Parts: sequence; structure tokens; C-alpha cells
Amino acid sequence: MTDHTPHRYRDIIAEETVLSSPEPALTLNGVSVRRGNLAVLRDIDLTIPAGSVTVVVGRSGAGKSTLIRALNGLTPVGGGTIRAGGIGSLDTAAAMRAHQRQTATIFQDHALIDRLPAIDNVLLGLADLRHPLSPLPWPDTLRERAAHALDEVGLLAHAWRRTGHLSGGERQRVGVARALVRRPKLLLADEPFASVDPSLMRHLSQDLRRTALASGLTLVVVLHQIETALAMADRIVGLADGRVAFTCHPDQFDTAAQARLFQPYRPEEIGLD
Repeated sequence: MTDHTPHRYRDIIAEETVLSSPEPALTLNGVSVRRGNLAVLRDIDLTIPAGSVTVVVGRSGAGKSTLIRALNGLTPVGGGTIRAGGIGSLDTAAAMRAHQRQTATIFQDHALIDRLPAIDNVLLGLADLRHPLSPLPWPDTLRERAAHALDEVGLLAHAWRRTGHLSGGERQRVGVARALVRRPKLLLADEPFASVDPSLMRHLSQDLRRTALASGLTLVVVLHQIETALAMADRIVGLADGRVAFTCHPDQFDTAAQARLFQPYRPEEIGLD
């Protein structure tokens, strides 16, 4: 197989030992995504170990959000394959539905409805379990499940507060609870701390890591904040121009490696004319 890794990254690719599971949570082979004539992801080969925290970093436009959307099935891949642990290749509608049932996503804007209380926003994470036009109230079993998810993120006391009256950090935790209420095996997060200040970001990132590991989840997070990424990750994945530039342990993602990842691309390194 041809190595498409830009030359400046090849000396920081880590030889890794997968410690957590005999089967990875996700395996990507040659995954590509195009948007019109633009190649957003290019020949992605990547393994996500089960039960670990993987943080994806890279310049704006590197393809990080598109990668998350490909992993949860919101963006179809144009080439290559994605395999999910316990399911296999996600190349059929049935396989993708099974994968999505065990996957939850935390979005940048949290996609919360401000007029609803926190517990009702959390219940929306279970919307696929009942008919969308049902006039009936949520069953007590699902309300208890939502309350438990709020308790996991320390917000049970605010369950009946309107979400629009919560702070940025509290809203972020409602978004996490809405993801956790699905009891997923895979939790994806796209810039989940973008709306909070740096000190709160450090606290929330460690809360999310602890919650994921305590629940036995596999967590994949896109971050811009390098300090947070280093503190949160078991493994760093660097994207450059839609390709995996490197994977490494956080200790190996030093200032020199960071500079190489974030410096401007040179055409000869990314295969452009």
C-alpha cells in the first residue's frame, strides 16, 4: 500500500499497542468523502480502539467535522469502508441503522430547544423509540432513564429548569446527558466545548472523559484546543488536508509536532499540482 502521509509527519507516527479490546470499535480503510468536486476526506486508514478516548486535531478545513459525520452515518462515504465492532461493514442500510442505534453524537451547538426543560431535551435523545406524532406523554421508564443521565452529569437538580436559563457549561452537560441517555457504545463529539471559557473547558473535558470511561464507552472527540486534547486523550489523530497525518500517544504530540501539523500545507506534500 502506498504511504500517502506527508513527509513532515512520518517521524512522529507512533507504533501503538491496542490495549482495550480484541476487536476495534471502528476500522476505516481507504475512506474518502467528496463535496462536489472537493475531496474532503482522502483515503483515510484509521483504527479506533474500543473503550478509549481518541482526540482528532488539525487545522480548520482539515476534514475533522466531516470525519465525525462519516462515523455516525450523517455523511455517506464515497469510497472505502467503515467497519463497526460487532456489526461489520457499514455498507448496507440495515448495518448502518444497527450502528446508529449504538452511537450518540454531541454537536458543537448542542442542538437544544431552549423553551423545554432540561429533562425534555434529554428525552429527545430517545425520540427514535416512539412515534414522532405520538400525543402521549413520555413513559415513566424513559423519564427515569433521562433523570439518571442528568444525574450522571451532575444536573439532576436542574431537570425541570428551562434549558434557555442554564449557563453555557450546564447546557453542554445537557447535551452530554442527551447522548448518554441512548446508552451508546460509541460517543462522538464535535467541538463540544466551543461555547465555554478555558477554565470551564478543562473541567468539562475531564468530566466527559471520566463519564465515558466509567460507562465503558469509546469516545471520539474533535478539538481545536491542544492543551485540552493532550489532557483528555489516550490517543491523538492529526488530520491534514483530509488525510491522517499521524496517530500518536499524547506524550509524542510535542510542540514540534504541533507546529508541523498546523503550519501551512505545501502543494508537493499533499499531492496538489
